Amino acid sequence: FLPVLLMEQLGLTLAQAGLYSAIASAANIIGNLGAGMLLARGWRRSTLIATASVTMGVVALLIFRSVLPAMPTFLLCVLFSAVGGLIPATLLGTAPLVAPRPALTAASVGLVMQGSNLGQVIGPVTVGGVIDRYGWASASYVVLAAGLGGVAIAACLRKVRAARL
Repeated sequence: FLPVLLMEQLGLTLAQAGLYSAIASAANIIGNLGAGMLLARGWRRSTLIATASVTMGVVALLIFRSVLPAMPTFLLCVLFSAVGGLIPATLLGTAPLVAPRPALTAASVGLVMQGSNLGQVIGPVTVGGVIDRYGWASASYVVLAAGLGGVAIAACLRKVRAARL
């Protein structure tokens, strides 16, 4: 929905929206790589997931409510995408560590991938439906709720890791 947001809310042309969307997508790659660097520097996995989730929720409030001019809003979209890249990389790197036993590592990674794929299907459909029914500003609540879900996942991860140490 990013190109539509950029065109409808920020007044960009289709070509501009496509270019800007590509930039935001590239930021997600930076987030994925950044997760590896942060984890290597000693960040707790649960802290990284919780921080990214809260950041995305707060940034969504600013993006979908269109409280800022076009360029700052777009830069928030880039931030949203970059921070969003931290979560899947962290979860995929964590799955082998929380697998009940080594033989279940592949299944644990597979479940993370399935959850990610499910979110990529349900998320845009849900946000699009909410936007269609209630307007752009209401989408911020869906993303904020997802952010709170990420915080809950981080809390569960912290408990699982604490129990195994």
